[in-house]
Amino acid sequence: MYSAFWIMESWRRAQALLGPTKLNHLTQDVWCLILVLGSSYAFYQFYKHRSETLGLVLCLLMVGAAMTWHRL
Repeated sequence: MYSAFWIMESWRRAQALLGPTKLNHLTQDVWCLILVLGSSYAFYQFYKHRSETLGLVLCLLMVGAAMTWHRL
């Protein structure tokens, strides 16, 4: 679900761009999505052994901050 929102936001922002510029913009956004998902998974796995609730809360905060930063 998070990925769908991320890609929809990327597509909406890239509508005004043309040709290779649009493709480049969308490719960069997909790469950022992969980095955010990978890092949040790693973050969750790191904290899961210490406190699963804390890991989940911190992971959700990190993903929320990344989506907010992406929209700016």
